[in-house]
Amino acid sequence: MGVVISKPAINLREQLTELKAQQGYEERQFHFDGLVTNGTFDTDTSGWTAYNYQGHAATISSVAGELTVVNDPTNGGTTAAYQSVPTVVGQTYSVSVDFVSTTTGPPNVLIRNTIGGLTLSSVTTSGAGTYTTTFTATATSTLVILNQNSTAAGITTKWDNVSVYEVDPNDSNKVIHTMPRGWKPLHVFEDGALQREGSAYDYTVEYDGFNYVIKETVAPVAPYSTTVIGVRA
Repeated sequence: MGVVISKPAINLREQLTELKAQQGYEERQFHFDGLVTNGTFDTDTSGWTAYNYQGHAATISSVAGELTVVNDPTNGGTTAAYQSVPTVVGQTYSVSVDFVSTTTGPPNVLIRNTIGGLTLSSVTTSGAGTYTTTFTATATSTLVILNQNSTAAGITTKWDNVSVYEVDPNDSNKVIHTMPRGWKPLHVFEDGALQREGSAYDYTVEYDGFNYVIKETVAPVAPYSTTVIGVRA
């Protein structure tokens, strides 16, 4: 995962030219697709778990490419869908969720270390749309909880496009991708499109003394896929 960056952006062109002249020069693709597994629910709900408080029979399913959460049709109860994502203590993360609809509301998004634990961050919906929140991790895994927020029987709530990315703690619009130790970024692609390096363009590259870090200068539309061609010698 990433680190807090305090050093200025650097230009890698001369360094990369020198690397290519060395023996053992190597290139490799690295993919940074966010921390959520199956955040688009295109075919199923793999990666997600239904939370059924005190045995209430809630269900989750993928319907028309959306996550559908249904409360116990007879007994109601508190229910939710959740997923644990890997995090680094002290790092900042941005969560984005599309709320589609509900039969009774408003549902909310909760960020916690455990289902019944303290809430690190939350956002309550107020109609269909994209909702975002940020949090600072206090554990090596964190739960994203899509909460029904009502105990009425048979409530149906729909969600889509859930994503979690590490971000600059000073600007949550700037997504961070940290290269593995020893690798430098050569080219950066967003959803297959080549990006331009520079603070006035798509991304900057910074070095914290251990790793090279790619920092988005413009908030991308999530969920999205970043591919980096990395080099080392």
